[in-house]
Amino acid sequence: MFIIKKNQFLFGFITLILIQFSIFELHFGIYLLMSLICFSTISKNVINLISYVAILVIIASFSSIFQKPTLYDFIKDFAYFTKPIIALIAGYLLAKKIGDFSSFLKTFIHVVCLLSIIHIFTIFLNVDFSQASVTKIRAIGGISNLSEVIALTILFASYRIQFLDVIKNKLFKKVILSIIFLSFFLYFSRTMFVSLGLFLLAIFGYLKITSKGLKYGFLALSAFLLFYVYLFNANLERDKPGLESFLYKLKIAPSEIFTPIRTVDPNNHAYLWDHWRAYEATLAIDQINTPVTFLIGKGLGALVDLKFKVYLGDSEMRYIPMLHNGFVLVFFKTGIIGFFIYLLFLINMYLFAYAKITSEKTRIINNLISGFGVYFIFSSLIISGIYNIEDFYMFIVGTLLFFRKEAKINLIEE
Repeated sequence: MFIIKKNQFLFGFITLILIQFSIFELHFGIYLLMSLICFSTISKNVINLISYVAILVIIASFSSIFQKPTLYDFIKDFAYFTKPIIALIAGYLLAKKIGDFSSFLKTFIHVVCLLSIIHIFTIFLNVDFSQASVTKIRAIGGISNLSEVIALTILFASYRIQFLDVIKNKLFKKVILSIIFLSFFLYFSRTMFVSLGLFLLAIFGYLKITSKGLKYGFLALSAFLLFYVYLFNANLERDKPGLESFLYKLKIAPSEIFTPIRTVDPNNHAYLWDHWRAYEATLAIDQINTPVTFLIGKGLGALVDLKFKVYLGDSEMRYIPMLHNGFVLVFFKTGIIGFFIYLLFLINMYLFAYAKITSEKTRIINNLISGFGVYFIFSSLIISGIYNIEDFYMFIVGTLLFFRKEAKINLIEE
């Protein structure tokens, strides 16, 4: 019992650090340390998934030979491209130490609730809501917290799926749900809203291509299209206070991702930021201009030339190593071969939902893993997919892969 409690505390502490501090070097160090401390055997499913990502690292390392990047840029990219592998292994091995799925869920939900309370207080103590815009609120409170998406998915689903109901006190569960949902709403994050919808569809098995899945998918798509009909017919302004600026960001989202942009006025900041994802992706694709780079990319350490200097984060840059569009990032670094391997990786995750399982527990965990596959397809369009330097979802996928295996073993023993 003591060992379980000790490992629960370790998982809770690590989760808190990963969520609260969006520092790549810190995340990478934690994953590497946990992999070494908890070192043990891993399942075939883990090996299967990481093999796709490992092949991408090998291709990118090989293609970099022809580009001769600086050692610093090569090492930095090597860390970026290996982080998903180490995160998956760390999550699996730490879950193996915890051993109990209910303890894992309960600890995760409590940590997320604590951070949600901090987020809510930070906003209400520092924001004047009579004048504040969504941009101002997000500047103070942060732009996203994807852990809340998973916590809300588990809490909502627990009303229909018994083994997910780890918060037994009904009043306490409603309080936790209300706190996390309020914090979730106050992020005003397009990614979080869409992700919650995807994971709710996934956990109930509605992302599978079945008659019921197609029905719910059609309803979700219809609601989405009707909402965008309203947005495109509404006169929304970028810098208006309140919800209008958030609705404006939703309105421009498709063009921000898909519209090719090759020239921009660097002094027109509003237009530049509204089309930034499309601009950097277009330039990256244009710079793949030889048969060799088309096949295997430009490799680790390759930089995209933005054509002018721009402030990104706290420094002025013209050449950038990472892109918001994860599909274009993989294509730029590993070519068309790597692009299709990345697609196979995502499809492989999605196909977990189709595994023939009699245990409800294993089936729900499979649905969640499948949901992560669909989420990564979506997030690869906007926040680099599995290569988002702040993302910890591969760590969570690793934990689910262990509990999936554990549930199957318990079913056989029964």
